[in-house]
Amino acid sequence: MAGINHDMAYLEAVLRGLNQAIVVCDQNARILLYNAAAKSLFRNSEAVALGRSLFGICAQAPIEHTLQILRHRPTAGEGLGPAETGAAFVCATRDGSILLNCHLREIPSENHQGSLFLFTFENITGRVTGEAGEGHLFDTMIKTLRAPITNLNAAAENLKNHPEMRAEIRGEFEGVIFRESAELTRRFEAIAQESRKIARTQWPLADVYSADLIGCLARRFSERDGIKLTMVGVPLWLQADSYSMLLVLETLVRFVHQTCKTTEIDLESLLGDRRVSIDIVWKGKPIPQFVVDSMLDAPLPETSPGVTVAEVLRRHDSAIWSQRHRRAGYALLRIPVPHSSRQWEAPAKPAQGRPVFYDFSIGERMKGPGVMADRSLASLTYVVFDTETTGLRASEGAEILAISAVRIAGGRILSGESFERRIRPQHPIHESSLPFIHITGAMAQEELPIQLVLPQFKRFVDDALLVAHNSGFDLDFFKLMEEETGVIFENPVLDTLLLSLVVEEGLVDYTLESIGRRFGVQAAGGHPAMDDCFVTAQVFLRLLELLEAQGIKTLGQAISACERVAAEKRANRNRQV
Repeated sequence: MAGINHDMAYLEAVLRGLNQAIVVCDQNARILLYNAAAKSLFRNSEAVALGRSLFGICAQAPIEHTLQILRHRPTAGEGLGPAETGAAFVCATRDGSILLNCHLREIPSENHQGSLFLFTFENITGRVTGEAGEGHLFDTMIKTLRAPITNLNAAAENLKNHPEMRAEIRGEFEGVIFRESAELTRRFEAIAQESRKIARTQWPLADVYSADLIGCLARRFSERDGIKLTMVGVPLWLQADSYSMLLVLETLVRFVHQTCKTTEIDLESLLGDRRVSIDIVWKGKPIPQFVVDSMLDAPLPETSPGVTVAEVLRRHDSAIWSQRHRRAGYALLRIPVPHSSRQWEAPAKPAQGRPVFYDFSIGERMKGPGVMADRSLASLTYVVFDTETTGLRASEGAEILAISAVRIAGGRILSGESFERRIRPQHPIHESSLPFIHITGAMAQEELPIQLVLPQFKRFVDDALLVAHNSGFDLDFFKLMEEETGVIFENPVLDTLLLSLVVEEGLVDYTLESIGRRFGVQAAGGHPAMDDCFVTAQVFLRLLELLEAQGIKTLGQAISACERVAAEKRANRNRQV
């Protein structure tokens, strides 16, 4: 109890003098602390009181949605920094009288029963009511411009159709054209000025990681409706009102399900012209645009009355259309939304680049394809993985600090099926290794040991083929831990380094970053622990296309080609020695 009181006393001292409206709650949304600005914002409501539910003040659904996103994000130890413990969203007060821009941050507490949640509220009702005026602006535009346009058309038609009219009558019509043109210009300028004023009052959007948004949607459908929703591709950063966009995507998925009679739907985020497209993909034909347009006025559940799909799209400066997908026989609905500048931030890197050790002896140790030799590469399931270690050689005492992986099936990166684990090393991390890794010694001590993590990874891999860049490096660490963990990997392995040499034998820069650049692939800058996995996965899919173009279509052919180039590299090195 003393620890709890200490936490609350500290927070109270920090928040007391702030002008922002702040409320601190527990995991059940019970109010533990609030400041005077919050009491004032909520008009001194009796619901703002210790022990009362925050849902007595604010709409419940957007808050629960945001809390769910936070709960399902990887922890800081799984690759997220402190900035990822919070989220921004928009919600209204319970009576709908105030629209709030909200920032939610999780505050871990060792003394409290779980984390605390700090809410910061800003009244944006005045800013956003201007957007509601867009409909009024269009109505005004129609009404004020109709008369002068009608008069102009009438005068112009008379001049065109009656060239023989007397000069004085012609002069009257020309006067009408002059006066109505001037009036039309005046009214247009007034409308343009009002439009610019409304454009300056934008609906607040926040940075959202597409994996968080789509993952939340997939969980909603996993509990009902019989729709199988699969998250594919590489997660990207976008800007959105997360909750309203979630409801739009849910409505569109149901629309595709009902219109196209399909139960298997993919969701993928793609990077476009400084925008991120969210694609809803299904097997079948595109939906005619007039059918798509017919559902834009559909009201959204769990929102304020009158909020429609079209309204939310307008907030995001977006639209919807249907087209053929790049996969033959598939179609999509595309929703482009604003990008986040975080998309182009350089992914987190260690203070120094680690020297790279290339092990071309992997060709001698590669598992044969066995009964899968004649299986086509396109038909197989893969797990692309990467490790982070304390050093270059397992034989010299280096240990695994992290394992990350993502599954590939049917030519798709299944970003919803990923594996991220930090590992507690058995020995202290030597200071000389710290500049090369993302993890501090203190962080590592909070994680599970390799004896527990490696069996988890084995279960995740199951019978899939393993894919890695410079795989011999990672596999040496797994081999050294076989006796201690009881985990033996007998899965066939494909190496993107060796496959790159197969498609381009003159390659001299073997780094993943360099090969990725050649294929136009770069890290998304999202979760650092997964960055290299997603780059490797994209490079691997591109390599499969190039291998097929060279006639290498089966697993047996691919492994034989890798063994050949590895043997050539070993021979060249031996000659140099």
